Amino acid sequence: MPTRISKAEAYGQLYDTGVSISYADIRTFKKKPYLVGGNQEPTCNNCLVDDGLAGFCKRLTCPYPEQRNFLEHLILRAELGAPGYEAMLTMNPCDWWPLLQNRTLWLVGDSLSQEFMKTFQCFMYEFWDLDMVDLKHRVVQTDLVRDKVRLGWCANLLHGARICHHRVNDAPEYTAVLPYFYQGLTGKRTDIVMMNTGMWSNDVDTYTSRLGVFAQYYKLHKQELPYFVWRDSSPQFFHTPTGDFDRSEHAVCQPIGFPNGGLTLDKNNVLVSDLETSPHLQTVHEGGWRNQISRPVMQALGIPVIQTWNTSVPIWQYHKNAHDDPNHHDCTHWCHPSAYALWLYDSLVKLQELEGDIAKHISQMPSQQQLDVLDMKAGTEGIVVDPF
Repeated sequence: MPTRISKAEAYGQLYDTGVSISYADIRTFKKKPYLVGGNQEPTCNNCLVDDGLAGFCKRLTCPYPEQRNFLEHLILRAELGAPGYEAMLTMNPCDWWPLLQNRTLWLVGDSLSQEFMKTFQCFMYEFWDLDMVDLKHRVVQTDLVRDKVRLGWCANLLHGARICHHRVNDAPEYTAVLPYFYQGLTGKRTDIVMMNTGMWSNDVDTYTSRLGVFAQYYKLHKQELPYFVWRDSSPQFFHTPTGDFDRSEHAVCQPIGFPNGGLTLDKNNVLVSDLETSPHLQTVHEGGWRNQISRPVMQALGIPVIQTWNTSVPIWQYHKNAHDDPNHHDCTHWCHPSAYALWLYDSLVKLQELEGDIAKHISQMPSQQQLDVLDMKAGTEGIVVDPF
């Protein structure tokens, strides 16, 4: 675990990190963990606000019975001794602070990254002023770059730290804007980019080609770019053998593999199924077809991967179609809190493991003054981005 600061100033209050939520209180439902929207301690000025994002963070979007079910799922996994769950339930914002201070953490990707950003903001509720700073119009510095940015926003934390979401639907779209990371997006050499794309690619050839565009650019500019990590692609829960999206299917969401045995997650967070009767689930065991493609690409590029697939597979019943428009069967996105909360813990653990590598990468980069004037357009020739 990171070293915790004894006190942190959190917008007009002193946050006493010695006051924590114990697992004993969580497992008996005396306290609700931060991860699922628990009451912040010892006091929370932002909790006095009831509209906008503040209201979202206080109520979240899953119906309350589902929120309780999700918490029970986490506690059950912890009671089984499954790795990470007890630490996940007691995680608090100060665990993240050493990784966030003096930099921007960029969450780059499609609508799943967009929802993950909401989870992250709510988790850091006490440490920012609830002003969602529009990326396109309030952060980007030039019209040239503004035209290349779809959308996104930043949460400005204490002492110059930021969490920013940059919405991109595929890898070439982000590649096209990377030459302006420092000169237009206001990025710094100390920043970390957590990226994932994939859901907008529904066949092997398209996804392979789009990742190839990013890989080519990254290899040319790795020395100048900030530190990158890749979050693996997420499972879907459509009425198909492996849960993957199928435009022809309109049934409600279901567990992957249902009704033929399905999958379970054992106490070591390993997926288990009967592959003799359901050989098609081998792809699911290996992280889905998108991760089968992206994993070797990231390994070749030296980009670490945050693995969230296995622990997300059991979280099939928290999809928006359960309580939004019944005619819109969304088996890709979850309501809050759900799998995004698991990703937050997985991301923390991975970045803690990588702190030495991050520091080494930064030490080998050009100075900020050099980066601010560097031409990084090589490798973007011919990139075609779908119109916004």
